[in-house]
Amino acid sequence: MVNQLAFPGLGTIFGGQKIGYAQAGVMLAGFFITMGYLCWFIFRQTQLLFDMSVSTEQFNESRFDYWWIGAGGFALCLGAWLWSLWSSIQFIRTTPENTPPRSIPPKLPNVSAL
Repeated sequence: MVNQLAFPGLGTIFGGQKIGYAQAGVMLAGFFITMGYLCWFIFRQTQLLFDMSVSTEQFNESRFDYWWIGAGGFALCLGAWLWSLWSSIQFIRTTPENTPPRSIPPKLPNVSAL
């Protein structure tokens, strides 16, 4: 569940596979590229919005400058997620069906009551 819902690659690392570090790296790279593009996009649109010399056509044309950077970052995130999905499926396939569940460690006594 961690691999798919929280952070792709982390569940693979918890599963003992070193390839999870690569998955996490791809996910982080995609995330930072996408967020960087979105910050630039918002800054640029705000800048053009308050520039009175910019026409409506120029404003609309500039909306999609460098869109491929944001799309590339999103593609990296999607690729990392699909890669971690594949890893999760492999973990499920290789886990024996009669594996007992992990035992919960016993509770320690309350030290403050002593």
